[in-house]
Amino acid sequence: MAGIAGGFFTFFGLDAGKQRALLGLRLRLMRRQFQREPGKMAGFLTFLIFFGPLVIVLAIVSAYAYQELPGVWPAQVMGIVLCLLWLAWIILPVFAFRTNEGLDLARLLIFPLGRRDLVASALIGTLLDGPSYVTLPFFVAMIVGWIATPALLLILLPAIVIAYCIMMASGQLVLTTSTGLLRSRRFRDLTIVLLSLLGSSCYIVNRGIEAWLRAADTSGLEGLEPLLYLRWLPPGACAQAVASAGTGAWGEALLWLGYAGAWLAVLLWAWWKVLERMTTGASAWNLPLPEAKKPSRPRTRLSDRVAALGFGWLPAPARASMVKELKLIWRVPQRRIGLLQSILAPFVLIFAVFFGDMSALRRLPEWTAMGLPAIILFAAWGLSSNMLGMESRGLGTLILTPAPRWQIFAGKGIAYGLVALIPTTFYAAILGYTARSPLIIFGMIAAAGTALTVIGVNMIACIYITFPFDESVTTRQRSGGSCATGLAQVILLPIVMAIAGLPTTVPMAAGIWFNLPALVPIGAFAGFTYAAILFVWATRYAGRLLTAREPEVLMAARLER
Repeated sequence: MAGIAGGFFTFFGLDAGKQRALLGLRLRLMRRQFQREPGKMAGFLTFLIFFGPLVIVLAIVSAYAYQELPGVWPAQVMGIVLCLLWLAWIILPVFAFRTNEGLDLARLLIFPLGRRDLVASALIGTLLDGPSYVTLPFFVAMIVGWIATPALLLILLPAIVIAYCIMMASGQLVLTTSTGLLRSRRFRDLTIVLLSLLGSSCYIVNRGIEAWLRAADTSGLEGLEPLLYLRWLPPGACAQAVASAGTGAWGEALLWLGYAGAWLAVLLWAWWKVLERMTTGASAWNLPLPEAKKPSRPRTRLSDRVAALGFGWLPAPARASMVKELKLIWRVPQRRIGLLQSILAPFVLIFAVFFGDMSALRRLPEWTAMGLPAIILFAAWGLSSNMLGMESRGLGTLILTPAPRWQIFAGKGIAYGLVALIPTTFYAAILGYTARSPLIIFGMIAAAGTALTVIGVNMIACIYITFPFDESVTTRQRSGGSCATGLAQVILLPIVMAIAGLPTTVPMAAGIWFNLPALVPIGAFAGFTYAAILFVWATRYAGRLLTAREPEVLMAARLER
């Protein structure tokens, strides 16, 4: 086996010994990463369990299309699949999602390694990345689709290899080129908004596609040949090579393969030049010119504004903790994504459900107000989850703060509750305008109680279930924590939150269900009183727990250096 691999490397002008050493280094780094972050393995397995079947089903559908569709459509479908995968590998790195996380070539430039060996090791190393396995079922489906014509495999197999290399090279080129842009705060802000919209608009896209398919003419679809346009793209050329070989035009198929190979060579050359320029170029090391400081205008401190809004009764440490959390929720990009998604999700949901019949909003039943606690539950859960781990490198400083621990938790909890009320208030305003029901007011009271309950549960949970969080990393994903931590976050905590939150909504829901109007306000206020008592008790109890378990919490939230 080693002789076959050595012959393969020698055929392409590569050093077999260096390639084996680089591949071994990649394997050791991957093993060390999973050993340090067992939660990442749990996350990867969870991804395979939930999304693996979907990928396999899509691959089976594509294989069926390759075998059963008539005429030119098998190659058309192949071109569409390859181009979609290629676009995904280009777009996802821009949004800070690492599709491939191989060796850092910038650190390998100091070693006596040739350019060809470095680029080849980067491409071969992608075979060990989890996202690369998402493409494997689609490539296997292509082979299965044309397995009945073995002669076509002479073109199909090289086309698949070239298409895969084009995907990897394009993703690395985009990521390397946009490294400085990705660190820009303005671009991060734009990315956050786009991610929030993208994460909330899948249903709208689905409704739009359904409407287009209903309106499309069958005869127009029969004459549609997207490969006529897609073949000029790098992966589309690979599909066109298979289509040409299927019609017996082998010379034309080789020309299209050569065209795709030329694209691959250009992408690899551009990637190497950009990487070399960023690593060794003068512009990468020159210090920026000092800029004259602009005169700063005096601004009202956020703490003063918070006190003016009616929170001056809070103890100073609690108010300081509250102000700090309000700032970090907006300044840390990962937190801001969750906040914007919770604000945009209700509007997108309303638009998606009532698309084409917005007048149906006025026919909503009164018990729709019970949806407000559900909205705020997810918002408060996302904001207050892992509240100590979210301190990142500042957790040690927070622990050293000479302030009562319960006041720190109280400030955090109030900040999370206020922020969680933002999307819920918008949603309540829409329901109040459309349904015009007084139950919306009591629904908001129940929602506020639900938020206090969820935050109280997370206060206690963060003492036992803490995992590291690095707010400064924008290119490397880390999940951290152990498998038990991940399972507790996904399975145990939602059950505890649901049980603890039942008294905040059940009395009001019973009044609506049994048509007892007097029970609705009494139940809403009783539920809120229960939630407030639970919140105060949770702050005190979590403060005592943190005092007793400070070393364990610091160890669990420790970032690897």
